[in-house]
Amino acid sequence: MVTMKIFLRQLLLFFILLTIQTPAMASPESGFRFESSRNRVSLPIIVRNNLAVVPLYINGNGPFYFILDTGVNTTILTEPLIAHMLDLNIEREIMVYGLGGEGVVPAALATNVKIEMRRGITGYNKNLLVVPEDILSFSEVFGFPVYGIIGYDFFRHFPVEINYSSETMRVYKESTYRTRRRTTTVPIRLIDGKPYIRSTIVSEQGDTLTTHLLLDLGASHPVYLNQRYQHLSGQTIKGFLGKGISGNLMGQKGRAEKLLIGDVEINQPLVAYPDAEFLTFYDEEISWEGIIGGAILKRFTVTIDYQEGKLLMRRNRFLQQPFNSNLSGMEVIATGRRMNNYKIHYVRPGSASYEAGIMPGDEIIALNSHRNQELTMEIILDELSARIGHSIHLMVRRDGQILRKNFRLREDLL
Repeated sequence: MVTMKIFLRQLLLFFILLTIQTPAMASPESGFRFESSRNRVSLPIIVRNNLAVVPLYINGNGPFYFILDTGVNTTILTEPLIAHMLDLNIEREIMVYGLGGEGVVPAALATNVKIEMRRGITGYNKNLLVVPEDILSFSEVFGFPVYGIIGYDFFRHFPVEINYSSETMRVYKESTYRTRRRTTTVPIRLIDGKPYIRSTIVSEQGDTLTTHLLLDLGASHPVYLNQRYQHLSGQTIKGFLGKGISGNLMGQKGRAEKLLIGDVEINQPLVAYPDAEFLTFYDEEISWEGIIGGAILKRFTVTIDYQEGKLLMRRNRFLQQPFNSNLSGMEVIATGRRMNNYKIHYVRPGSASYEAGIMPGDEIIALNSHRNQELTMEIILDELSARIGHSIHLMVRRDGQILRKNFRLREDLL
């Protein structure tokens, strides 16, 4: 599983700061509701990079794909170029800060926005935060247009079941869902609109950390922990964890022996420890313990019920998949008008791709049997995370020259 799949985790930290600046200001009558007499509806979603996206209609326009993200409060539009067609009522400007206290940018707050999902779920009088162009691009990670994030605005109204295996989302009007056999139920603690669950991390040496970790659908990596807990991983490697307003987010990556959630035991999960300087806000350290992200949640069908304060986890076919770090050592992003050009964004020193001579800025022309016109982000991710020992044959364009690069996938984090 390539570390591009944790590319979005800068965003969680970014939005921790963001929500400091943007308290909920929706009018009392605002909210999502069922427009029919149904007690539940099923909706299609797309799962990529361990993240789930859902189509939305905004002020009657769409569909636009948004990430389901329990780590944010306000619905956020990250592609302002479409804002003109949405007939938005911009109320005022809000200053947004990046990590390390750098990268101050203005964002626009739109009010009285109508947000619809398929099959009769509608949100009235919602707030929508519009961030400037080129600040946060989800499309370059997914390889198709993704326009923003939706979180607490939606989840606070209904129990939501996310089936990663079938790529469907079931929304219940009330807590009438059935608890099936072999389902683990875990209490949720809501703090400032964000869900936390009690979890235990066990190191190879037997050291333990038991704390409440943020349950974040918008985090692609398995686990993030504060750097002060780095002793819970034996070997660690320096690497790229994401990017945002303040530039690349770097940190250490390691493994824990076990992650325990209720009666669920998950072996050898990857853990990321962001560098301390990225967790400051005007020279003040952000107080946080850590995050459980999509690479953990994807191994279950999960039901999130804010009203009842609980999380239901039922094992699926992904549970036994190994946690591989970035087997290639490189990060790829989609570029171009149709998001069908693919460039190397980052190469980790000492990795397999680094030793093969691949450099940031190289444009992928062909990958194994897939030529340029056949490539998609999904194909690239599948090839680069296939298995240890898998052969990678690349053709890249660099400064007008076509170069051939060959290497085998390997695990550098043992």
